[in-house]
Amino acid sequence: MSNKKRVLVIGAGISGLAVAYHLNQAGFEVTLFDKTDATNNCSFGNAGLIAPRYIIPLASPGVISQGLSYMLKKESPFYIHPRLNKDLISWLWKFKKAATPARAKAAGPVLRDMIRRNQKLLEELQEKDQLEFNYHKNGHLTLCETTATLEKEKKAAERAKELGVDVKILTKKEVFAMEPHAPENTIGASYYPEDAHLYSNRLMLGLQRLLKERGVNFKLYTEIKNVSQSPTGEIQANSTAKETFTGDYIIICGGAWTPDLMKKLQVNIPIQAGKGYSITLKNPPRVSRYNFTMEEKKVAITPMGDAMRFAGTMEIVGRDYSITTPKVNAIKKAILEFFPEYTMDDLNKEEVWVGLRPCSADGMPYIGKIEGYQNIYISSGYSMVGMSLSFTAGEIIKQLITTGEAELSSPLINPNRFN
Repeated sequence: MSNKKRVLVIGAGISGLAVAYHLNQAGFEVTLFDKTDATNNCSFGNAGLIAPRYIIPLASPGVISQGLSYMLKKESPFYIHPRLNKDLISWLWKFKKAATPARAKAAGPVLRDMIRRNQKLLEELQEKDQLEFNYHKNGHLTLCETTATLEKEKKAAERAKELGVDVKILTKKEVFAMEPHAPENTIGASYYPEDAHLYSNRLMLGLQRLLKERGVNFKLYTEIKNVSQSPTGEIQANSTAKETFTGDYIIICGGAWTPDLMKKLQVNIPIQAGKGYSITLKNPPRVSRYNFTMEEKKVAITPMGDAMRFAGTMEIVGRDYSITTPKVNAIKKAILEFFPEYTMDDLNKEEVWVGLRPCSADGMPYIGKIEGYQNIYISSGYSMVGMSLSFTAGEIIKQLITTGEAELSSPLINPNRFN
């Protein structure tokens, strides 16, 4: 019988795979559970950005007023479905309280340091573990169509510089010198040279293969419905098939479904599902060197090997995978600006990917140990920056389990902050 400590990881998205990677490296016996085949979760269709420019959390000043202005526009990038739902109302209230200048300022250094560390860990993964997932650190261009948007970008650039994040404001001429095929209506941009991108599908599948080769046990099509801890600290996880799994530690990485398990533990982890879409064009007319955001349209554009991915939209509508046609059409119109060689008929033939992001109530993730339990941990609530943060989060979890302390831990990511 093995003397290794047994770890149960719930969820095979990027946060679960990252936790499994670090704990496997540390010598733990890891079993990873997912209720699906783990080949199309939220981590597969995202924009693949590893971006130190994400120094402002989703809950920040101006987001609520901007969101309200979007509500009546069919093709806007943001929508909340109004409904009498206790969890949604509570989440919205907490979001409003968190969207302050002071909290956004405090969050900046935490996000910056975690994302920079995440980049380093991914670079090591590519070099030392020989995984190829089209990781490139070529920088990011935020493309602006109006003077008002460019002025906002200049203010954002000043905040970034205060935190030591390198950024340059580019004129139209400078933008087109870097990217000759930028949309014609671009008048300027901000350029963040530290930003990186990767092909998320290849990273996910490569990690799965690597972990299986190294002995991580994958329990797919296994939905964990209840978690408990005995007086001696042993963890029990029960599946819908009435199977019982035991371990010494459990890490809950359930994405938008995380609150379901946490409620069974009498723990409040406010998360709402934020629906997003992406369209990946295979073998487009050209593949760019940089990743972009078309700022007015809130559409992210990422080169992924020989493909280009366009991603966007945030719909707080519950766990609903249905496609809202006007929202997808807005992404398609952005594609037509970037690739005028296409027609809408061409794009209507492309597959639309749908995913549910786990959005925390204050824009910061939940990473760490759950109070009141000896050996229960969580890594969830990443909103739109799971790729940018999850490998650092996995390292934090490993450090907390093995030493009781983590170098990059912070009260702002403490999972007990709403209890």
